Amino acid sequence: MGCNLSRERKYVPATKLEEKLQKVIKNLHDKYAVEGKKTSKALFTKIQLNFPKYKVAFDSVRSLYDKLDANHDGGMDLEEFVNALKERGADVKEEDAKQIFEGVDINHDKSLSFKEFLVCIAMGYLIDTIPAFPDREKFHDAFESAIQLFMSYDKHILGVVENKEMEGYVKELGDESVIHERMKELDPDSDGYVTFIEFLYAFQDWVGVEDDKDESKSEVEIQVSSKTSEKKAQMKHHKKAASNVHFMNDQK
Repeated sequence: MGCNLSRERKYVPATKLEEKLQKVIKNLHDKYAVEGKKTSKALFTKIQLNFPKYKVAFDSVRSLYDKLDANHDGGMDLEEFVNALKERGADVKEEDAKQIFEGVDINHDKSLSFKEFLVCIAMGYLIDTIPAFPDREKFHDAFESAIQLFMSYDKHILGVVENKEMEGYVKELGDESVIHERMKELDPDSDGYVTFIEFLYAFQDWVGVEDDKDESKSEVEIQVSSKTSEKKAQMKHHKKAASNVHFMNDQK
């Protein structure tokens, strides 16, 4: 996902979805200013307490995702995505669904992982293109928390957060030794900024949502960590599996 950030801090959306999302974020900033609501760095700690509840809400649609993944390859194509929305009673135009699908398909493989599917639902929720999704109330608090947290970092109301600024916020939340891992989560394409779509994807990691492949890796990590010191030496073989490091662990 790309956009250009000039010295004047002008944000040029790369897709129609990002353009719509930028307007939504701008309006939400205005709304919070009018209502006297203020976001702060302490907001993360408050939101973190609700992570278990948010995980339950997100996982509540996993069975639907698995059901519509006909070949069980861990991916959902555009047709399956549209069918998923219709099955849940959503009144959505295929053009709108396609716009969201393509805007959230981070690796452009024309297939959505479970996490990407959740981001799609969030985008439809925020830009109001999936108004009739019956389960949207389950996600309301989680999505609202994510957008509020993102806005607390988006000081310039650009719809994106520059890496240097995000790194500063991340340092205040945990151990500086894991800053690199945090930024890999937040800026997977290493283009120098964090979009809300990327932020929401990372937010799911912090909450504890996993794709099927991530769950397999987690099982390996647990097995290795429970062995004796001699067995722990085998962790070198599984080192790549330790990719999910959450802010929760930093605040213990």
